[in-house]
Amino acid sequence: MPFHLISLPALSVSPGPIAVMHPLPDEQNVSVLALNHACELWKLNLTTGLAENLLQIDIPDLNISHPLQVVVSKDGQYAAISNRFGRHAAVYDLLARQQIMKLSRDDYHSEVCTFPLAFAEIDGRSLLIHGTLWNRVDLTDVESGELLSKRPNAQYEDDGYLDYFHGKLYVSQDQQWIVDMGWVWQPVGVIRSWNVRDWLNNAREAEDGASVSSPWDVLLDWDLPAAWVDSQTMAIWGQVDGDQLDEEDWPDEGVLPVVILSNVLTGERSTLLRGVPAYATTSPIEDVFPHPQGQLAADGDLLFLWGKGLNMTVWNRHNSAQVATEEAFCPDLYHEKARLFLQLDSQGGISAWRYTA
Repeated sequence: MPFHLISLPALSVSPGPIAVMHPLPDEQNVSVLALNHACELWKLNLTTGLAENLLQIDIPDLNISHPLQVVVSKDGQYAAISNRFGRHAAVYDLLARQQIMKLSRDDYHSEVCTFPLAFAEIDGRSLLIHGTLWNRVDLTDVESGELLSKRPNAQYEDDGYLDYFHGKLYVSQDQQWIVDMGWVWQPVGVIRSWNVRDWLNNAREAEDGASVSSPWDVLLDWDLPAAWVDSQTMAIWGQVDGDQLDEEDWPDEGVLPVVILSNVLTGERSTLLRGVPAYATTSPIEDVFPHPQGQLAADGDLLFLWGKGLNMTVWNRHNSAQVATEEAFCPDLYHEKARLFLQLDSQGGISAWRYTA
């Protein structure tokens, strides 16, 4: 059995049933930020067992039973929270234990794609990337609240008009690049990337800036499972139409699941993993739009793929070989710093597992 149970101390206070967790960048301990079903935000130290109730969140129309999104700034001071497919979000200062910003986006097909939310840190400043319109994301200085991407909304006839629905955001390890898992009408997924530092110098960088690229136009879904393997290379788990790839890469016909590794700067595809499992797209939650029910994590040479109804599979990204399988193992979270897979139970307990080759 390649996954081994790691003993955790009992929590000092039970947070009750937890809806979602996110890793915290604690250098001394394994810590997570947890949102429970009472809409309380907790800090859980899994090394010492200390559990702290930080604050009560207050977000309009939040449905705690629907998919949730929590993102945390690099220094761990700020957290942004939303329903994944909601219209409203809020930002919290975890040190001051208070809400500091309310956010919203328009309702044009907001129910089908993730609320764009992410933090980046540039020159010691915490910046928030957030969706405001279906085809617009903005950049805000978290501490001052200053909008750094002021520009008019482009109309359909204007140069630079972006006919694109923004989706789930991933910021690179060096905080320089944003990857956006959005879509366009057919509907079909279109993944775009652009440079954060360039955005600070050009308010329209996210629409038509020089750094914008889209090297993953062969993937069909949006809001895809993905992970950075280094500051320039991203692994993305999706579905590909063989007709859009070179015959030497993809002699088969039809749509099949793959993991693609590409360089964000150059657009060069370094690896194409075939034979990976297909994630489910139908949500088990009523009234939630279909979306990928899978997760992907990277650790050195290894990629981990898992999801609802799937076995956990482990792949070597260099030789494209599957190196391990764990049946019926579906953790809620991968804690990258601790190299732990965390799994919740219905009472708020947390189990930890580590992969050993």
